[in-house]
Amino acid sequence: MDIHARQSLVLLIESDAKSSAQCRGLIEGIGATCHTVSSLADAEALLRHSAPDVVVVDHDLQDGSGLDFIALLRQGAHHRNTPILLLTGEIEAHQLERAVMMGIYAFLAKPFSNEEFTKLVSSAIAEEAQRVRNNDE
Repeated sequence: MDIHARQSLVLLIESDAKSSAQCRGLIEGIGATCHTVSSLADAEALLRHSAPDVVVVDHDLQDGSGLDFIALLRQGAHHRNTPILLLTGEIEAHQLERAVMMGIYAFLAKPFSNEEFTKLVSSAIAEEAQRVRNNDE
């Protein structure tokens, strides 16, 4: 278990219940706390009360695009550097390019392996923990 993951908070925005349960289990399996929401509106509400260390967002949501959420997140100074993992079923090249320009940490095409997902989330948590430590020094 990653020593930094115990105090890490991951926000998971996924509208598919099966995929959400799978991802939540993997996130909790590395020792991180996972807040799960199924819509952009719920994610925005959660951000008013919580500051996630890492965000995992699906591209296709019921009430919009994960890209819309990433743009919103990047507007605030507090979340400008938060690692974001974009989950994609199908995405067009220009949409992926937009996500990269907004500074996503990584994207992961569905279907993905548990190992691949866990590795990316763990890596994002470790990178954010290092960034926070460097800012505190």
